[in-house]
Amino acid sequence: MLGHVEGLRGVDKNVKNVAWRGTTLHGQCFIRQSAIGNNPAPHLAFGIDAITISPIMQANHWPATLRRRRGFFILMGSRSIVSSKGESVQAVCPRCQRSAVFKGKSTRPWFTLFFCPVFPIGGTKSFSECGNCGAQFGMSPDALAHNVQASHQQMMQQAIAMYNSMRASPANSVTLNNLMALYGQLGEFDQALAAAREFTQALNNSEQCMATLGRVLTEQKRIPEAVQWFDAALQRNPALGEAAYYKAIALASQTPPDYPNAIASARAARGNNFPAAENLLRDLEAKARTA
Repeated sequence: MLGHVEGLRGVDKNVKNVAWRGTTLHGQCFIRQSAIGNNPAPHLAFGIDAITISPIMQANHWPATLRRRRGFFILMGSRSIVSSKGESVQAVCPRCQRSAVFKGKSTRPWFTLFFCPVFPIGGTKSFSECGNCGAQFGMSPDALAHNVQASHQQMMQQAIAMYNSMRASPANSVTLNNLMALYGQLGEFDQALAAAREFTQALNNSEQCMATLGRVLTEQKRIPEAVQWFDAALQRNPALGEAAYYKAIALASQTPPDYPNAIASARAARGNNFPAAENLLRDLEAKARTA
């Protein structure tokens, strides 16, 4: 019996040696029944053929599938929120030079979480917005109206000084053009027409004065007369991009709009490198396609 035990120990030692040398195998040994019953010297170490090694797994083998961890993301940012303050005044817009309603508004930056405002991160700023062109001014409607009124009075004094200068030199085309443009900014279109009628010598000697008179007539919706003066200015100076540009605006603003001729005038203004002519041309072409 002692020999059998020693034999088993020898087998176990051989198995351990195989496992240690391979470093990747773990085994179980099974002694054949014939090896015990028929072996005349069971105390001798069994050979490797007397055992069966069954591999179980590699020592450092990773699982076939990895466990997925569920995550989430957070969207954070900021945006300004505009709100109305209820104030509104009627005044002449410094940008578009037209009488419009200015509405009081305020804006404040807010921290957002998933695009939803959570809490403010800055102070409130008030401004006024023109109801005609959308221009914004960093003051209340009352303050803007006060400033516009003060500027209006100052410009009226300048217009009076120019008018007196024209009486002293009625052929001065530069002063007449500035006077009509100033009246146009003030919205005093009748005064501009009166000056053009009174100082005809200065008007007929300048294509620039003719183009300015055409702009005044366009504001008064007298499109046929405006187009005549634009054509007269272009006849004197075909390269006057201003006349072609405002002629295109006049033709597009009449009822019904004359888009073919307006587009042709806009192209002429672009050819003379007049500012904003390219944008006007694209706008007219888009309107012509949808008309």
